[in-house]
Amino acid sequence: MAMQSGARQTGQAGYIGQQGDGIVFSSLQSLLHLQGQVRTLVLAKRHIRARHAGLHRSVHKGRGMDFAESRMYQPGDDIRTIDWRVTARSGRVHTKVFEEEREKPVLLWMDLRPSMFFATRGRFKSVVAAEIAALLLWKTLEDGDRIGGILQNSSHIELKPSRSRSAALHLLRELSEMTRHGATTINPARGEDLQSSWTRLRRVAQAGSQVFVVSDFRQATPTALRQLAMISRHSQVTLVVIHDPFEDNLPSQGNVRLTDGGKRKLWVNLGLSLWRNRYHERAQQSRKVLQDFSRSYRLPLIELSTADTSNACLLKLSRGLR
Repeated sequence: MAMQSGARQTGQAGYIGQQGDGIVFSSLQSLLHLQGQVRTLVLAKRHIRARHAGLHRSVHKGRGMDFAESRMYQPGDDIRTIDWRVTARSGRVHTKVFEEEREKPVLLWMDLRPSMFFATRGRFKSVVAAEIAALLLWKTLEDGDRIGGILQNSSHIELKPSRSRSAALHLLRELSEMTRHGATTINPARGEDLQSSWTRLRRVAQAGSQVFVVSDFRQATPTALRQLAMISRHSQVTLVVIHDPFEDNLPSQGNVRLTDGGKRKLWVNLGLSLWRNRYHERAQQSRKVLQDFSRSYRLPLIELSTADTSNACLLKLSRGLR
């Protein structure tokens, strides 16, 4: 696990810890620097319109002028949009979906709970999350839309969507400080659980918003995920999951000492193949639950690793935004 003591600044996005040579927190300067990489994102096809209406045709599906598609009826859909022809032909209730010309507010939900301050290589999960947030922020401002965020750790910080640069800098500054604090704090408080936080997110997300949920999705129970499903009824939800290779496959290297950075230490014998296999099966099951959830509700899922380079994360993000 990368450690934070004796951190020294590097030219990369973040800081390097001497004991682990891993990037453990993001500097404000590094997040500002990512603005130059936004143009390399492969963006969805945009339809240029008047600036006050937003610079693109919203990906949000709702009631509007242009028919987009027919899909299976879902609880909560407006019965006035039922596609009776397709329903009669298929024998199953379908509803019409339209594209709306509108400004699209973007909302970032950022997971900065204790489990995000971990990595065995590369960068802390929290650092990868901060970089993704910065890229999405600069992209949104370039598109002429508003962006806000909810930063969740032991406390809850909510920043309302805005297109001003000062508001963007405030969001990045808060994000940088929270990654720094989490990486240098021993035994941080756990704070609000995912179900409660996503319930709060559901109340905040406006209809027609683009919502990015950036997390490692640890302790994402079916009840918690149900809150995201409810948000997806009126907003476009994209899941960005960040994991460390150690969380998927444990190395067979005998006894390993784990510590929380304080007095608590635990010795684990990784030489036991049965124990490693069970751990791997549980990790795969958790991943499958999330993948099945994203497919069931047609939510884009972008999977990132702490071992990915910044360019690799940028490429995966660009593919996920198509």
